[in-house]
Amino acid sequence: MNLNSTELLRSIKKKKLSYFGHTKRHESLQKLILEGKVDGSRGRGRRRKSWTTNIAEMTNMRVNAAAKAAKEREGWRSMVSNLFKEKEPS
Repeated sequence: MNLNSTELLRSIKKKKLSYFGHTKRHESLQKLILEGKVDGSRGRGRRRKSWTTNIAEMTNMRVNAAAKAAKEREGWRSMVSNLFKEKEPS
């Protein structure tokens, strides 16, 4: 399967959003790890984007709203699949 860079990026974002929905629907160690905070501070330089910031930017929703939407499996799946169909380059 030969994907160009935009299709590859779209595929990665879709999988990331699907995994977000999966973890939000279950009480598990994965959810605890993804939502957890680490004590201390980061080093100097440009701040790295967090996983939740990426989710918020991809969905154009706040993280809390995205988490509520992810609780409904079918609605979340349709939103994720339609999200990238709208943004295809012309």
